Amino acid sequence: MALQKVKGNLERMFDKNLTDLVRGIRNNRDNEGKYIAQCLEEIKQELRQHNIAVKANAVSKLTYLQMLGYDISWAGFNIIEVMSSTKFTEKRIGYLAASQSFHQDTEVLMLATNMIRKDLNSTSQYEAGLTLSSLSCFLSPDLARDLANDIMSLLTSTKPYLRKKGVLLLYKVFLRYPDALRPAFPRLKEKLEDPDPGVQSAAVNVICELARKNPKNYLSLAPTFFKLMTSSTNNWMLIKIIKLFGALTPLEPRLGKKLIEPLTNLIHSTSAMSLLYECINTVIAVLISISSGMPNHAASIQLCVQKLRILIEDSDQNLKYLGLLAMSKILKTSPKSVASHKDLIMSCLDDPDDSIRLRALDLLSGMVSKKNLMEIVRKLMSHMAKAEGTTYRDELLTKILEICSQNDYQYISNFEWYVSVLVELSQMEGGSHGGKLAHQMMDVAIRVETIRPFAIEQMSLLIENSSVLLKSGRHTSAAEVLYAACWLVGEFSDLLAKPRQALVSMLQGLSPQLSPHIQATFVHNILKLYSRLEETDSEIDGMILSKLEELVCSANLEVQERASTALQLVKSISNPDLGEEGLRKEIQVLYGGELNPVGPKAQRKVPVPEGLDLDAWINEPPAESEEDEEIEENLAQVFFKEDETDRAKKSPTEPSEQELADMRAQRIANQSSNPNYLKSYTPTSPSKQAASLNGVDEIGIQPIDLDVPLYIPGLKSADSYFNIESSRERKHKKKKKKKAKKVESSSEEDD
Repeated sequence: MALQKVKGNLERMFDKNLTDLVRGIRNNRDNEGKYIAQCLEEIKQELRQHNIAVKANAVSKLTYLQMLGYDISWAGFNIIEVMSSTKFTEKRIGYLAASQSFHQDTEVLMLATNMIRKDLNSTSQYEAGLTLSSLSCFLSPDLARDLANDIMSLLTSTKPYLRKKGVLLLYKVFLRYPDALRPAFPRLKEKLEDPDPGVQSAAVNVICELARKNPKNYLSLAPTFFKLMTSSTNNWMLIKIIKLFGALTPLEPRLGKKLIEPLTNLIHSTSAMSLLYECINTVIAVLISISSGMPNHAASIQLCVQKLRILIEDSDQNLKYLGLLAMSKILKTSPKSVASHKDLIMSCLDDPDDSIRLRALDLLSGMVSKKNLMEIVRKLMSHMAKAEGTTYRDELLTKILEICSQNDYQYISNFEWYVSVLVELSQMEGGSHGGKLAHQMMDVAIRVETIRPFAIEQMSLLIENSSVLLKSGRHTSAAEVLYAACWLVGEFSDLLAKPRQALVSMLQGLSPQLSPHIQATFVHNILKLYSRLEETDSEIDGMILSKLEELVCSANLEVQERASTALQLVKSISNPDLGEEGLRKEIQVLYGGELNPVGPKAQRKVPVPEGLDLDAWINEPPAESEEDEEIEENLAQVFFKEDETDRAKKSPTEPSEQELADMRAQRIANQSSNPNYLKSYTPTSPSKQAASLNGVDEIGIQPIDLDVPLYIPGLKSADSYFNIESSRERKHKKKKKKKAKKVESSSEEDD
């Protein structure tokens, strides 16, 4: 035995340790895989030896290789052997390897139950602590069931080090073996009043994690947690307790009334931003849950808003985002308190972080009122003109439309201003929301009768300058807006001062670049305007006929049908020889009448007449027969008769390889002789190519500034309405001051 021990010590002198392994891997970067394979063979040889120290050295090297991504599951039994060593230095190596490579489904764990129990009950606190720390990484349901009592016995240890680790491990035991929660809960509750602050913090963490799933079960611990909250100075433990109270308050509203005062004191006194945010979050949740029973909470809300302003003004982007997030929660219950900080939130729109800008946008949409609507929209539009990136610009446009149209245009007092805003938005870059703009224009003009003359005037100007809008070089929403413009001008053509001029503009604006559905709308409304003309105009007739004849050949069926129908009507009206003089008036009657808005669900309320089956055929479809097929074949040969030779010619034949080569050579010859064919040119040598590229970098590039606002004479600007509104507010304030001075002077005279 002694000889074997001496032999093992001599062999160990020549073994590679962990330092040699790391050094060797770094020196063999080119052949790293080959070197590691050689090292694994050496490790396997070491694991076969009887010396436990040699095995511990081999396991330490395996642990490093496992960190590099190599599988060491085959050495599970050897790891357990090292874990059972009597030396702490070797035992530590084994538990480290187990915590990294073992999991709850590892089969060899069933062999380690008694060994782990022995280590848990060790007289050395470091061995027991090592076992507790490693056990949390590979605890299985069977181990949790068998070792639950041993772990709970450590909660009564005289050493805080073991009590803290035992409390933390209990949470993993509860996850793997839920039946252990009921017998362990009384002891866990006792640790909330443990004299050691580390054990207290561990118990609070475990209970708070358990309360996430079902807070109601832990409502009885509220007095203990309240005592800890008012006496503890550990910020991280306070954050956990305050989060727990936020979950318990909706279950017990009376608890919220007691929490307001200590939470307010913490908000006043703490300098930790994380604790401040959690206190504000909990205060908001408390005030929402007890708002009916505690009306006098304006001071607490004002305090939260003032502290959140500090977070938003901070240079840290994370704190700024959290401040805006909490401000949005207060906005739901106390919008007036948040509205006083409108300037701060609007300044966040200039922040380089997209998430902060979007959060500020959400806040602004909830702060809108009749007084500040124009100012907020003006700020958003100016910011939209300077914004970079179509995604954020589209988000701004969506928010502007949502702000203005919410609650059926509740906050809009001047609809002329809103129509001007929609027109300006249609000219801005970023046009993925043209359909929304068109819908808003039509909705406002149809709903608000008093705005129709102004809206029709602006729409006719848009149509008149449609060619400028479409060729401005920007990706705008003008194309979709033209759909709404031509529809409104055609529907309310009786409000036009110059219908003939509007008809000419619509004919000139009917471009093949437009989408088919917009072209179809143009054709339909051109016919409406044409029917409004009192007298025949040969020039107009010629323009309409030439434009419609082009559209009859359109690839879109809808445009074809509308164009052909309108073409025949215009021909009948413009040609006096056909005797259709009264046709113009009949078409006017067709398009006459007031357009009333109809609810989207109104059709469902119309009762179906008795005896009417909407699913039944009006006319039974004719049955197909062999005679019909013969008739179709005969009709196909009315104009020509197909012979057998023609049918043979029509049958496709694949060309041979020789024919393909001849066709390819013929095509290349035609291309070379064709002067209009653009041929690719490649330099004959790299030197010539380099010579041809010399001087390219010296060519001057003149920057072109295209960010020039498009000006259309006659279109109203939204800023003009804002200036009018601000001047009215100044006059109103001056009148108030004069009245106040008069009251003061009269009171002095009375004295």
